[in-house]
Amino acid sequence: MKTRNKSESKKPNSSLASSISSFYTKMFAQWLSIILVTIFILVIGFSVFSMYYETLPSINALEAQTSLAGLVDTIESNNDSLFSLINADGQIIAISNKLISENIDVYDIAYIGAQINNKRVYVSFVRNCFIENQSVKLITYFDITIILIEIAIIGALAILLFLISVLTIYVQGNYLTKKTFKLLDELVEKANNISSQNLNLRLNVSNSTDELIELSLTFNRMMDRIEKAYEKQKQFVSDASHELRTPIAVIQGYARMLERWGKDDKEILYESIEAINKESKNMQDLVDKLLFIARNDKDTMVLIKDKFNMSELMEEMVKDTLMLETKHNIESHIQPGIFVNGDRDRIKQALRIFVDNAIKYTEPDGNITLRLDKDGEFAVASVIDNGKGISEKDLPNIFDRFYQVDSARERDKGGHGLGLSIARIIVLRHGGRIKVASKLGKGTRFRVFLPLE
Repeated sequence: MKTRNKSESKKPNSSLASSISSFYTKMFAQWLSIILVTIFILVIGFSVFSMYYETLPSINALEAQTSLAGLVDTIESNNDSLFSLINADGQIIAISNKLISENIDVYDIAYIGAQINNKRVYVSFVRNCFIENQSVKLITYFDITIILIEIAIIGALAILLFLISVLTIYVQGNYLTKKTFKLLDELVEKANNISSQNLNLRLNVSNSTDELIELSLTFNRMMDRIEKAYEKQKQFVSDASHELRTPIAVIQGYARMLERWGKDDKEILYESIEAINKESKNMQDLVDKLLFIARNDKDTMVLIKDKFNMSELMEEMVKDTLMLETKHNIESHIQPGIFVNGDRDRIKQALRIFVDNAIKYTEPDGNITLRLDKDGEFAVASVIDNGKGISEKDLPNIFDRFYQVDSARERDKGGHGLGLSIARIIVLRHGGRIKVASKLGKGTRFRVFLPLE
């Protein structure tokens, strides 16, 4: 089956290469034919003109005669050209000496004639003349033997040149075209062989032509993106499975405890119920986050955007934080009258993630500040703490999915490493951006820029 697919995949490229080669060969043959025929006609025309030009002085001398006797004397004394004069009855009146010496048959013709004499070919032309009220025919003979030989030689050479040129163009063109389209054959073959096990396939660009090198690079860049996305997806699935494994294992453990001792020991019963509820909520939270990210990846997330008062939202955030958090010093600096256009609930969700992180990683009695002001065309919401901070090596990765600076600490605090990824998705979906600055032992500052209404 695989062999058949490979052969079938090469047919279109081979056909395309042959079609292009045949097209250019045909076009070359047409133009070469036109050029050779033109040269052929020009050579014949030039030879005929030269022959006529050589005879022209003798013709002019004959036309200058006004009497029949003078015309006869001029013809009979001409040793350079071939002339004969015939009266209306078809009788020969005069013949040039050269015509006699070459032993050419003289006969009455109407307009034009041809004959072969002594292995030479002659063409004769008739001119009707009226002299002394008599109608006579002046016949001029031209020896076209040399012209015919030239035509034969030139024609043979032209045909030979045509056949050699067309054959060379076809063979060379077919070779070069197939060589050029070899990249497409390689592209088709590798595209057919791509699977999840060999996403590292790439085209060789070292032998590509200037016209096709961009195609090679584009294919390779596409494969880079696919491989990177696939690896991220694999990592995502692996991390999600790992995160789900822990609460499932805990629930199974407590379920076994309930089965063995929970019926008789109320302490174990309450402990197991509490632990199972906690881990179930943890799993529900993780599943909700995964669904949120999946909807974003599939571009099916729906944002209900509307104009709202960002200043009121920040005041609300401060009140909620003060109500739930009593171990930290909460400060706020909120500029009033700032409006943005967006999904109010989603923006609040993103800001809550930054506030929760500040609370998690700031020691009790530490300071957490919420700010809102303007910066050009953006509303800037800031969450600032003087907590543990983030190291310089971890800072570029904090928005990656499942990335945890301290996995043990995150799990102890109920985190999955998805919060900042979700916050980033929400902000980017609103056309905003996030700036973060942090220093170990000094604290962290997140600034969220959202376009003003």
